[in-house]
Amino acid sequence: MPRNTSATPDQAGRWVITRFGGPDVLKWETWNPQTELPADQVLVRIIVAGIAGPDNIQRVGGYPHERCSKPGFTPGYDFVGEVVALGSSLPKGGPLVVGDRVTSLCMIGAHATHIILPLTELIRIDHADDPIKVCALPLNYMTGWGMLKRCGVDLKPGSSILIGSVSGGVGTAVAELVRAFDLGLNMIGTCSPSKFDYVKSLGVIPIDRNAPDLVEQVRALTNGEGVDVAYDAVGSEDTLRKSCQATKKDVGQVIAIGVMSEIASDGSGLVQGSLDVGALMAARLQPRMRFWNMLEPYYTSTRNLWLEDFDAILKKVREGVLVPTIAKLLRLSEAVEAHKTLISGTAVKGKLEFIVDEDLATQYGL
Repeated sequence: MPRNTSATPDQAGRWVITRFGGPDVLKWETWNPQTELPADQVLVRIIVAGIAGPDNIQRVGGYPHERCSKPGFTPGYDFVGEVVALGSSLPKGGPLVVGDRVTSLCMIGAHATHIILPLTELIRIDHADDPIKVCALPLNYMTGWGMLKRCGVDLKPGSSILIGSVSGGVGTAVAELVRAFDLGLNMIGTCSPSKFDYVKSLGVIPIDRNAPDLVEQVRALTNGEGVDVAYDAVGSEDTLRKSCQATKKDVGQVIAIGVMSEIASDGSGLVQGSLDVGALMAARLQPRMRFWNMLEPYYTSTRNLWLEDFDAILKKVREGVLVPTIAKLLRLSEAVEAHKTLISGTAVKGKLEFIVDEDLATQYGL
């Protein structure tokens, strides 16, 4: 088995959320994935794994899915890896063979050396594809594309958008996709002043996310009209209200994509102790607002469309037109540090990733 960057470099292992809480709830455990491979599934050795906001909310127990409703699971939403074994009932000459490179939007399980998934959850990629660039796509860039094209908004060239938390992984993805596909949108984004230069490099006009006159600034940048669409990842009553006020009167839309406001500022848990995202959004959303989640219906109910879009974005990466911004690369052993980085947010400018393969980590000086 190739060496990995975990605390057990010659053994398979995974990070486990032992209880809901701060980063210290993460514990490393070794396992033997070969003994757990069902006949109809695929064993993959993980090369690179993504780190993102959903890992943060999963760790504190607020993610709205039954697969992570109780402690004991491994976080990690997306990855690039290599097929190492096929279940005994899968055809040996089928769509995947041992040695194939794959990527996946797995939702949980990627912060590990290996993962077991159904064949249908894996997307074959080329060996020539850069695993670090491709790993940024399934969650961040596909969420970004869905926000622009698949969430019910109609953004024609010349339209204006307000991207909340624009310096993060998804905000960065939205901005880079607008440029890569030449969508012709006017972009304004909220962030901390320390990130203004970075945000400007994305082609976005930055505004201090804590500015008391945020709405007025947006209107001043849009001839007094406001933006066509505002994207809100915080989901608090205050940010949703300001997002709505920053849109065009009567016709502007707010797309809420997250509820990061419900995580305690120190990352130790949920503000209210428990979280029902559906009920929370139902109570907070006003006319011209909607909550959008990439998993349903985009990924789950319209999978073929999602795959077509993924291929189009991957093509842009292969052509060099789209170069996903990577905020930081870490070793798999640094999961606690990674979660602290998510909580702080100060160092996040783009996508965070674990390099799990030791040889690849060495190439990047990790």
